[in-house]
Amino acid sequence: MGKRVRLNAGDIFTFDLDDERVGAGQIIEPGMVFLITILEPAFPKGLELSKLDPSEILLTGWTTDALFFHDRWHVMGNLPIPASGIPRPCSKVRIGDEFWIQDYRATPVRKAAESELELLDFHTSRSPIAYQSALKAHHGLEKWHPDYEKLTKAYRAAQAALCSA
Repeated sequence: MGKRVRLNAGDIFTFDLDDERVGAGQIIEPGMVFLITILEPAFPKGLELSKLDPSEILLTGWTTDALFFHDRWHVMGNLPIPASGIPRPCSKVRIGDEFWIQDYRATPVRKAAESELELLDFHTSRSPIAYQSALKAHHGLEKWHPDYEKLTKAYRAAQAALCSA
């Protein structure tokens, strides 16, 4: 049986990529569904916290604690969250008969322009295994699936830029 893990902003976690390497990520905003980043490098097992640079972000988005609960993702310590470089994209939501723009926390902020509807995604979260699989694919351990692109920092930054324009 799994166990609940209390997650805090700044927590660094690791997960297995293969027999010799691990992936790492950081909790940006904890909660029932939380914002994470996944770092680009594959690290050797036995990684020391001091060897991590939390700004080397490849993937980011909202997820759940399922792989912490099932003891497949492990918190190894806590580091300061990078002051910049973490995209916080807006999204669209339908409220009644109208579409609205919502901030990255899914709070509606204004009515959407018609031109924004084609460009923006709905607010979503992905399972933790999707982030893990995307990092494995990035390192050639699995096949890259086109839907992984929406997990990348670059994609999220482009979505964030649409709302800051």
